Amino acid sequence: MASSVEHQTGGHGHHAGMWVFPRKENIAPDVAGKTFSMPSGYKLALGIAFILAVLGVVGFFIRATSDGFGSPGPWGYYAGIFSFVFMVTGAAPLVACAFRFTKSHWRRPLSRVSELFAIMGVVNIFLFIPLLLAMPSIKNPEVQGTDLEVRRTLWFEVPIGAPYTWDILCFVGLALCSMAILWLSAVPDMAQARATATGFRRSLYNGLSGWWYGTKRQWNHQKAGLALLGAFYFMLLIFVQFIFITEFAMSMVPFWKDSVLPPMYTVMSFQSALSMILIVMFIMRRWGGYEGYIGKAPFWSASKILLGLTLLWTYHLFAFFVTYWYGRLEVEQNILKYVFVQPYLIVFLANMLFSFLVPFALLIWNPLRRSAWGPPLAGLAALVGAFLFNMRTFAAAFNTGNHYEFSLSHVPAAVWPDIWDIFIILGGLGIAALVYLLSAKLLPLISIWEVKEGTLYQKMGTLMKGEYLVLAKPE
Repeated sequence: MASSVEHQTGGHGHHAGMWVFPRKENIAPDVAGKTFSMPSGYKLALGIAFILAVLGVVGFFIRATSDGFGSPGPWGYYAGIFSFVFMVTGAAPLVACAFRFTKSHWRRPLSRVSELFAIMGVVNIFLFIPLLLAMPSIKNPEVQGTDLEVRRTLWFEVPIGAPYTWDILCFVGLALCSMAILWLSAVPDMAQARATATGFRRSLYNGLSGWWYGTKRQWNHQKAGLALLGAFYFMLLIFVQFIFITEFAMSMVPFWKDSVLPPMYTVMSFQSALSMILIVMFIMRRWGGYEGYIGKAPFWSASKILLGLTLLWTYHLFAFFVTYWYGRLEVEQNILKYVFVQPYLIVFLANMLFSFLVPFALLIWNPLRRSAWGPPLAGLAALVGAFLFNMRTFAAAFNTGNHYEFSLSHVPAAVWPDIWDIFIILGGLGIAALVYLLSAKLLPLISIWEVKEGTLYQKMGTLMKGEYLVLAKPE
């Protein structure tokens, strides 16, 4: 079955392997076979992810029993790894939505890869709860009879339920919206597979797609629904990220107030999410048997966007740094020293290296950008940079000492991870990997209906002595 797909995958002169054109009649059975199979390499990846997740659970329970939730300090690295996982998995479903808006044909192989991260959004709700428990209250519990001893937060007048109720509702709403996008996108594929699937998959497919028969009206409704949900998810994601980075970073450091940090966090989330998707696609293409569906075009096209996001993140970092540097207030200088240039200087420099210098150097090189391995390599560097950014930011924010001070009067010492923090960090990565690997065995990693649609709109054509990709415009 695979050979019937692969024989059309390349061989177009100097564009060899750039675009691939599988036979549409063979796509569904071939992708289903890959989805339902369990090769040894996949089992090994599942095993490693499970072991890492177990280490994380062990580290979490030892941290909870030994330190409790009375002080936020011991949970700084837990906040860092949660933020990193949320940064990647929260923004990933938006990639499919954004490229659908632009009607890009090259995005078809990556749509389901990005949408499957929505399932991790549900897990993020439960991983978020310990942070709520560790967060200090807005009013200083050691001061009685006054309303003046409060932390500086974004909650004006402290509405009922703030901050816990509203924070958790943000993550619940984000998870529901992303799951709705995944469900609506996967309905045609589940409806096609329900006749051949067995066991739990068949029950799942019947329950989620029993109403789908592929009528023109249903396709129109699906298209409109994906557009509306995508637009709403974009707005909701920006809002939730603003709430999170403000609540769990800036408000934890006395007098840290900055309008640049939230958009910088969002830009880095877009950069890291696209990077992770490119890495997953490279693994699928190189070792997963999906070379007949994933050409070089998705990597080539996405690399340009990744380069733009890399430059945009660097601009926001400069804007943040230069504002505090020119301000020259003592508290601003202390914050700048604390987060950037003194106790965490090595981490900050490594963050700059991997978030900007390495991806920029790789992505401006045309031969590497046009390859299938270059953009994922740059994306891997960007992920390392995002990881270091979150570790540095949240470890510093959670360990400032007295969170109720009016301003940061001194530069606290750096707090480095202990063995249980390392277990928690590995566990966060393991849980995310485990959930994604299991999700890829419930739903196919390739959006079958979108790839089929792409075969109808694309072909290679010749003009004089040149060979070109011909794209249809259905709308």
